[in-house]
Amino acid sequence: MQAFLHTAGASVGCVLALAPALLPSARPTRRWPHVVMALGMAAGHLGGLFLSIAVLVLLTAGWLCGSSSRRAEIGHHIQDFVVMSLLLVLTAFSGPPLAGASSGHLHGSGSLATVALVIGLGWTCARLIRVLPEPSADRRVLSQDVCSAGMAASMAFMAALAL
Repeated sequence: MQAFLHTAGASVGCVLALAPALLPSARPTRRWPHVVMALGMAAGHLGGLFLSIAVLVLLTAGWLCGSSSRRAEIGHHIQDFVVMSLLLVLTAFSGPPLAGASSGHLHGSGSLATVALVIGLGWTCARLIRVLPEPSADRRVLSQDVCSAGMAASMAFMAALAL
């Protein structure tokens, strides 16, 4: 059952990460971070070499988002890339392999899994706070923040499964 929950959580997270890129209102220059997040999450859950590559790709994408020419448009994704990388690494090294899981990374109780859960919950709350409506809220930005909050919640769920 836990292997099924793990696969479902990773799948939901990947779909939520990719959803803003599929919105018709998304400009092409704003789509690539979401595609990278979805692919990074999927590859990171395969474990082994895929985990290492996913973390490097996510951190590189975060660095690219932070360049001065892109910071105004997609700079808010820097924290998403860094936190996703951190959570993938923390849950990967938290304990013994999950029995029957199709993923290649480790799961088990431990202090690293607890730290990952706390970080994941904090990240989810931070993203949910951004979703709170403002009087002059842009609906397009709101939908991207909702997807980001959902992706953060799925990563927190994955961290909870690692306990």
